[in-house]
Amino acid sequence: MGRSKRLKNIHSVFKDKAKIIKAKFSITNHTTSSIQIAVLRATTRSARSPPHDHLISALVSFSHTTRHSAFACITTIINRLHHHHQPNAYVALKSLITLHHMIKGGSFVLLEQISSIQSTSTTSFGFLNLSRFVDDTDIQSREFSLWAQWYACFLKNNLSTSTIIRCHLSLTVSEIEKNKEKLKFSLYIDLFKEIEALVSTVEEITRAPNLPHCRKNDIVYEVTRLVGEDYRMIQYHTMIRLTELSDRIKNFSIQELNTLTRCLERLERCKDRLTELFANRMRNEAFWDLETELMAKLRRLKDAKEVKLVSWKMIEYETASTQLKNQLVVASRPL
Repeated sequence: MGRSKRLKNIHSVFKDKAKIIKAKFSITNHTTSSIQIAVLRATTRSARSPPHDHLISALVSFSHTTRHSAFACITTIINRLHHHHQPNAYVALKSLITLHHMIKGGSFVLLEQISSIQSTSTTSFGFLNLSRFVDDTDIQSREFSLWAQWYACFLKNNLSTSTIIRCHLSLTVSEIEKNKEKLKFSLYIDLFKEIEALVSTVEEITRAPNLPHCRKNDIVYEVTRLVGEDYRMIQYHTMIRLTELSDRIKNFSIQELNTLTRCLERLERCKDRLTELFANRMRNEAFWDLETELMAKLRRLKDAKEVKLVSWKMIEYETASTQLKNQLVVASRPL
C-alpha cells in the first residue's frame, strides 16, 4: 500500500509538472497562462504545506486588474477543484484555501464574477458541492476528504450569507461600523433574515470534522485559521444587528419575540463547540454577553406580553359573559 501510494504521488507530481510546462508554452493569453501556472503551483499534491503566500498574493493581484483576469482566476481554481480523474484531498483543500483567499482579498470585480458563475449554476453556488468527494488513497486522505467537504460547505454558506446581508463577511471592523448606520433603516423582517443567515453560518462552522489530530497538519491548520478569521467578523456583523433589534424590541409581537429567541438559542448551542474548535481564541466575551443580555430581555418581554394577552382574553371573556347574561335576563322577562 505504501509503495503504491508513493508511485501514485510521483505520477501526480509529473502530471502537474507537465501541466505547468504546457501552460508556459500555451498560445493563450500570457496573463491567463500565468494564472494557470500560479494555481497549479499553489495547489500541489503535497500533504505538507498550504499554498505559499507569494502565489496567493499573485492571484489576488491578477483579480484586481481586469474582468477577464478575475474570471480566469476563479474558473481556473474551480477547474482545479473539480477536474481531475483521481480525487486528491490535498489538491481539493488547497484549491478551497486559494478560493477563500480570493474571496477575502479579491476585488469587487472578482466577487461579481463569482456571482455570474453562480447564476449559471442550477443550485446555489453548486461549484462548491463536494458532498460526494472522497479520496480513498489511505486513511489520512479519507479524513482530509471530510475536511474538504465541510470547508466547501462553509464557503458556500459564506457566499450565500454575504448575498443576504448585502456585504462581504470578511470586511474589516471599521468597514462593518460604516455599514452600521444603514441598519437603522432596515425592516424587522430583513434584520431577522440577516441574523438567521449569520447564525446558520456559525452552525456550519461547528460541523467541522471532529478529528483534532488532523489540525496538526499545516493545511488543516490554515483552513481552521481562515474560518476562525471569518467567524470573528461574523460576530461583529451579528452584534450590530442584535444591538439594532435590541433598540426596537419593545415593539415586537410575541411571534417576532419567539422567532428571535429560537435564533439565539441556536447560537447558544454552538458556543461549546466553537470554544473547542478555536481553542478559546475567538471567544469575544462582549459578543456572548450581548447574546445573554438580549436573551434575558426577550424572555422578560415575552412573559410580560403573554401575561397582558391573558389579561385581555380574561377581560374579553368576562365582557362576553356579562353580555350573554344580560341577554338571557332580557329574554326571560315575560312579554
